[in-house]
Formats: sequence, structure tokens, C-alpha cells
Amino acid sequence: MAHGTVILVGSLPIERFVLGCLASEFELAFQEVSNLQNCPNPPDDVVAVLFNPSSLGLPWDEALRSVLKTFPRAFPILCHGFADHIDWPEMADAGAFHSIPVPFSVAELRQSLGFVWGAKQASKATSRSVATKRALPTRIVAAGFVA
Repeated sequence: MAHGTVILVGSLPIERFVLGCLASEFELAFQEVSNLQNCPNPPDDVVAVLFNPSSLGLPWDEALRSVLKTFPRAFPILCHGFADHIDWPEMADAGAFHSIPVPFSVAELRQSLGFVWGAKQASKATSRSVATKRALPTRIVAAGFVA
């Protein structure tokens, strides 16, 4: 059973079957959409968005803002050519989660999805920890103890 979806936006030179298989290794579904507006998945279901700004006809910062606006909880992964100038600190500050060169290496793509999986697991653990801490005073008060 898939625990979220990896979206590929635009056109990138990749074997869709390979990306689907890699996503399933991390219990994720894979879907390709032509643009951000054509995604049938609810935003909360999307855990990662692979996008190439040039295939969307946008500068990287506009493309990244669009991805973050459409899928605010997803991890944006910027896909770029080997010859493209990448200012990673600037992209990371703007909200990019990771970047990978195109054409994809299967190992790099697997690593990137592994980073997504790890970040998703860490986010779940943090959410559970915060929920437990918030619930604790209620339990203490319900038991008759005063904090």
C-alpha cells in the first residue's frame, strides 16, 4: 500500500517504469502530470515533486514557488542538466529539498527518494512526539493531578 505519491511534473527523460519501481521501494506511488494544475491527487497525498524548471518554461525560483504553493507539504526536488549553473544554498534557502541531475542515475534517484522517505519518517516521529507532549497535561489533569 502506498503511503503518499511522488509526482513528476512536466517532461523529463526518464523511464517511467523505473521511477515507479523506485517509488514503490519506499511504499510510494508514482504519477506523471503535464503541469501543476493537472494533478488529480489531493495536496496532502503528495510527498515529493520532481520538476525541471526549463520543461515548465519558468525560472527555477518561480517554478519552486509554484510547486510549494500547490503542494505545501511535499518535498520539492529540482531536476537540472549537468551544465546548468546551480546555486544550491540559494535554492535550499528558497525551499528546495534536493536536486538531481538529468538524465537520472538510478542510484541518485533512489538516494533522493530515500532522503524523502527519511524526512517523512522524521516528520512523523516529530508529530507523534509533539502530540504526546500536548496530550500529557490533559492526562495529568484528568487523573486529578495539578501541574
